[in-house]
Amino acid sequence: MSAVAAVRNGSWIVLFIGTSDGQLIKLVLDEKFTPGCPTVLFKSDDERAVFPRMHFDPVDFKHIYIALRKQVRRVSVVLCAKYITLKDCRAALDPLCGWCVNIQRCSTQDECSDTSWVSIPKNSLQTRLFSFQIAENSSRKIILHLSLSLESTGNPAFSCTFTKESDILCDGSDPPAVLPNCSCSFPDQLLYTGGLRVSATVNIEDQKITETLTLINCSSITENSPSASHTQCVQCVTSGCHWSSSSKRCEWTHGPGEQLHIQDACKYLLSEMVYNKPAILSLEPNKVSFHGRNNVLLRGRNLESVTKIRIQGDLNCIPKESPVFDRSSDTLRFHIPPSGTKGTVKVCVVTPDDRCHGNSIITYSSQPSCTGIQPTVSWSSGGRKIHVQGSNLELVESVTVLPSNKVLKTQYNTSSGDLWIDSHPYDGSGQFSLKLNVGNSTVDCVDYFSYKPDPEFTRFTTVQVANDLQVNIQKRVDMLNLSMSEVTVTGLQGDQQYPCDLEKIESNAVICKIKGESGAVPAVDSLTINIGNFHISLSGERLETWLFVLIVFSLIFLLIFLIFCILLLLFRGYHNSQPVFPVQWPLQRH
Repeated sequence: MSAVAAVRNGSWIVLFIGTSDGQLIKLVLDEKFTPGCPTVLFKSDDERAVFPRMHFDPVDFKHIYIALRKQVRRVSVVLCAKYITLKDCRAALDPLCGWCVNIQRCSTQDECSDTSWVSIPKNSLQTRLFSFQIAENSSRKIILHLSLSLESTGNPAFSCTFTKESDILCDGSDPPAVLPNCSCSFPDQLLYTGGLRVSATVNIEDQKITETLTLINCSSITENSPSASHTQCVQCVTSGCHWSSSSKRCEWTHGPGEQLHIQDACKYLLSEMVYNKPAILSLEPNKVSFHGRNNVLLRGRNLESVTKIRIQGDLNCIPKESPVFDRSSDTLRFHIPPSGTKGTVKVCVVTPDDRCHGNSIITYSSQPSCTGIQPTVSWSSGGRKIHVQGSNLELVESVTVLPSNKVLKTQYNTSSGDLWIDSHPYDGSGQFSLKLNVGNSTVDCVDYFSYKPDPEFTRFTTVQVANDLQVNIQKRVDMLNLSMSEVTVTGLQGDQQYPCDLEKIESNAVICKIKGESGAVPAVDSLTINIGNFHISLSGERLETWLFVLIVFSLIFLLIFLIFCILLLLFRGYHNSQPVFPVQWPLQRH
């Protein structure tokens, strides 16, 4: 907690708690200071704290002002309008909200004047909306007593209807219904023939609430059993019967009263059950975002009998449950559901007797963020490591590439906090975007990346440098900006392979060196170059061969030049040896 404010409403206290991870939480306390379920009124995307001072709106106390880093927010503390029905309004367990009969919506009491306002009673945090009990009277009739956990400021129209399939169940001898209680009497032979499913419909003005009740003959639950069990006690209490702890039998109730909780009526029988209790050793991962997580691995012992996973908040609110798949004696997998709050929850495994074993911790935190990717270009064959930049990246399950809708696995380095994916092959052009998959939600990445053709290597030459062999690989200029860690070069001489350690990558060349650890390295006939999913083999020539060829061509050129010079000298000597006759000028005509 980083900030606290409170208001009182009758016997209720409503707390507003600011947290150091950027949440504003509403928490209700009853007259015994029992907390209800927290409601998140505001949740920041990052981990910035709520400042200590919070102020209610002085006009109506329906809003509160909170300050976070570089911002002030006005947050509504009364969310009644979002509940559409009376049932939803009651399920919120908010003493500031109730059902206004006149305007037919969930509202605050000051908005509902001169009419009935139906709200939660003082003990509603410990009771369900519907509770029922069944009794048998001397006339061999079964009496079903139904009670609602509601109270009203006026006398709204109230009625109850009980049906078996489509037939009316009650015989009409019951007194009129008065909110919050009503009853139904019917012949006992309907129940002695087996279990009875009853549809109970309650009408409060225009609001209708229906619940299905399963009734069982109370005296038959344990009559054929040699000893009482926790399962039988649970069946007795949930059927509206009374469990006698002294006789360890299920009995009829003696009249209307509060329906006991299973935890209170049957908890002493848990110690009498004998079986191999499951245990939780680890959860992988144990930190998730508030979007939840898929395919969480649980390791433990004696997991064969586990039926489901229960996830319980710190304030004993309604737990969330998740089914189990891929089960074995020491491992199982399940999905962690989303959470409306950030913080820690407890995880336990449930056995068929509804007991929960283990007490592991899962932490809900903020969602991941993606602020960029590097590099932003890949070669066509794919396999380039694209690094995702941001926060809380360990919570990412996979990455979807759009518009191709390719789902790529992620790799995360716990020590450096780096997340990366390997680009998929794509023979084309255009921009691609990334979405981080977190539970069943997605988070957008701000950067785009594109594809370029695979790198082109043309030839290579080698030259001896002391005991090492330097390899110079020629390549065409491209826009891939290859790094030293992405290129692997291996020299081949027959069946012998020599790793070539990269020394430099230039725009048109790659230079590497084969180390001569025990003497000079012989020449290599070919190279294999691996870059992600791109592979190429090159056959090359040694530098000495090129020098030899160059010398041969130079000698041939010199020979041709010498022959030309000799022929030219001979031609000139031939002309100089011819006789010269005198010529008279001008010529005389005869």
